[in-house]
Amino acid sequence: MKKALVVLLILLTLFSLSACGKGNTPVAPVSASPAAEEPDAVDVDLTKLSSTMVYSEVCAMIYEPEQYKGKTVKMRGSFATQEVNGERLYACIVRDATACCAQGLEFEPGDSLAYPDDFPETGAEITVIGAFDSYREDAGNGNYYVYLVLRNARLL
Repeated sequence: MKKALVVLLILLTLFSLSACGKGNTPVAPVSASPAAEEPDAVDVDLTKLSSTMVYSEVCAMIYEPEQYKGKTVKMRGSFATQEVNGERLYACIVRDATACCAQGLEFEPGDSLAYPDDFPETGAEITVIGAFDSYREDAGNGNYYVYLVLRNARLL
């Protein structure tokens, strides 16, 4: 009797585990299909993930940037811009499911766009695609800040 019960539990576990894989959205990498609106290959497509997963993936990019360097990232979020030391910076901001926390990635437009004419209003929803990279700025005393950026980015 015990042996039959153990076999039954194992079978139920296997069936439930195999059912979990159907219909789930993969985290990364996700390749764009040829029929998609974008012909470019996308390594990390955050537009297909839930808000919780997008926020988590962006956090992973922040904490482990070397894992993403050079990958093409596509993301959707709120447009933000700010001028710092005479330079215009642009970002795509994502929020977690409760909208209490936000993370973002800076992007450098690859096209010769002029601000504000060629950009949406601050806070507008955007989709951006670009090559993930990082750069360092001197913070003084031998220290530096590391910033993440999507280079050669396009607004979709």
